[in-house]
Amino acid sequence: MKAARKRRKANATGEPGAHTIRVVAEQTGFQMGTLRAWERRYGFPRPERREGSNRRLYSDADIQKLVAIARTLERGYRIGDVIEKSVAELERLARPAADPPSAPSVGALTPAAIDELIDLLANDRLSELEAELRRGAVLLGPRRFVMELAQPFAVSVGQAWADGRLSIRHEHLATECLVTQIRLMLANYQDLDGRPRVVLATLPGEAHTLPLQLIALYLVTAGAKPRLLGGATPVREIAECARMLAADAVGIAVTIDQDHAQLARDLKTLRRGLGGGVPIWLGGAGARSHEQPGALVLTTWEEIDRAVVGSRGSPKASRTSVNGEPGD
Repeated sequence: MKAARKRRKANATGEPGAHTIRVVAEQTGFQMGTLRAWERRYGFPRPERREGSNRRLYSDADIQKLVAIARTLERGYRIGDVIEKSVAELERLARPAADPPSAPSVGALTPAAIDELIDLLANDRLSELEAELRRGAVLLGPRRFVMELAQPFAVSVGQAWADGRLSIRHEHLATECLVTQIRLMLANYQDLDGRPRVVLATLPGEAHTLPLQLIALYLVTAGAKPRLLGGATPVREIAECARMLAADAVGIAVTIDQDHAQLARDLKTLRRGLGGGVPIWLGGAGARSHEQPGALVLTTWEEIDRAVVGSRGSPKASRTSVNGEPGD
């Protein structure tokens, strides 16, 4: 009875079994953008549309199946493999199997949990590491995945390599595992527009792009539209890309080892190529120690959030409407 009353209260539509996308996101843990992307790509969930409105209305059966899908994703399955299955089939797939004694629990996100992921990597148990990253992505959602799992894990891998506990191959494998998971998550936002549009790149001589991937995923959770240009990109190509894509900002990842004088020259060239209307956002481990005139240094997630909000209030951003679906 209590559960039924709670469902009726959460419905907030006045219609039995008709749930808004916001309610469905809250009850299932899936982002609203993810639900829309799945509807386009897989045909499920396929909500009804209220007459005279563009508002999506989901049924109790939709929520039941989405909850079952969430359980299978926690077990390491991929969405494309399970979304067409029935609830009964999904529940069979989601039945817990015996986990190995040393399997880490990313849900806790303690330093010990990160250390257990490092152990999986060090012992070449890559399938288990990938499964844990997938599970973490489902449990945490993209924003917390970046902040609480992916970035701390990447930092720990780098420290373990510096301490001699991991080899170069381990560091490269960890990067591939993270990038693969991040790209899967970014695919859910591929069809969504947003503001600000941010071109992400590293300057010539810096090919390490994992920070760009992390920032891209974080930006989409803030409603921005990142465009990954990649690593070691010629400065003039970055400026041209920003112009062609009508970018609202250009994000440059900087490492600690980057040459300060060369960075200053490259950023001066970039500013000249961008003109005065497109700001440069400087991030990464070396951003604070390599501050440059005319570049906004962003080294915390809060600073990135403020830059995103501030960019939307700029004259350039306000002249461009954001594609959206009213009523969702």
